[in-house]
Amino acid sequence: MDLKRILIVEDVESILLAFKDFLRTKFEVVGVPSYRTAISVFENALQENRPFDFVISDVHLPDGNGLDLIQDIKNRYPKIKTALITSYEINEYIDYIQKFGIDQVISKNTHMSLHDVMVMLEKHLTGNIFGVDKYFPSLRIYYPTELRRSPWPQNRELYSVQIRSTEDRIYWTEHVSELMKEKLNVPISISKLVLDELMTNAMIRAPRDEDGSYKYQQQVKNEDKLIPATNITLDPEDYFTMQYGYYDEWVIFTTIDPNGTLRKSEILYRLKRHLSINNPMGLPEGLTDTHGRGLFLLREQLSHIIFNIERNKKTEIICLYNTMHNTPSKNISIFELGGKYHDDL
Repeated sequence: MDLKRILIVEDVESILLAFKDFLRTKFEVVGVPSYRTAISVFENALQENRPFDFVISDVHLPDGNGLDLIQDIKNRYPKIKTALITSYEINEYIDYIQKFGIDQVISKNTHMSLHDVMVMLEKHLTGNIFGVDKYFPSLRIYYPTELRRSPWPQNRELYSVQIRSTEDRIYWTEHVSELMKEKLNVPISISKLVLDELMTNAMIRAPRDEDGSYKYQQQVKNEDKLIPATNITLDPEDYFTMQYGYYDEWVIFTTIDPNGTLRKSEILYRLKRHLSINNPMGLPEGLTDTHGRGLFLLREQLSHIIFNIERNKKTEIICLYNTMHNTPSKNISIFELGGKYHDDL
């Protein structure tokens, strides 16, 4: 079987060589140092009927800008998947991601490893997007149990529990947060924030009726406001899985729900509203939103948050917290199958 073809545009030779050496074990990799050379190589590949499947470009190139390069390439070959490499925060590129359909921003200043880049490429190019073990190959996952209490996982283990009600959500939020503090010294406030946001999304926001209306919350007419029900007991088809554990210095929280109603466009919209300052008070546009704040606060505390979505079938959200680094990296990835794109941010 022919290998997928990756074009990497990077003018720093050491970074270019690192990408090429690591990725060539699974892909055919071509590396070039400039905008002009990238366009020439890309056009030649099209003429030879051997188009590239993915382009990774640094933002700053000696003879141009990576954003312009990606736009130029997408104009020639709209189906191409793309990623930007930057030294700046990902927040700076939210508008460009939406405008140009960029699939990933790779920050040089975070803990996103070459292995993570490999995983990102494989998920894009195969459509096989689910599973936290893609990021941690030696992770042992113990799947859902109905035990009221679960033992503490050992290193490189992930434990799963099934959530059926508000009572379950509250119990496991408290229980896991206390364990994380006791065993790994993770602040209780961070564990509670992560677990509460993950399980609130899976329990209240994800389930929908056949007409698309929310099952366990009400939307205020003509307003962007949602009022959740209290003391919820989920219908059996809405039961979801929460997972927790750790892998060396990485703390892992995930939820997996059977609905697949979350959307990339909604995530980006909510995130942008909390990053945009467009009012006289100098406050975020989304400050008064009844939903979306949790996503912003969640990301502010994490090294990486990953959304894997198969529309109307399944959503998996993976939250990674690094116990060795005090400054959150704020990496975010969004993969979506079944829509116009299956994307990663």
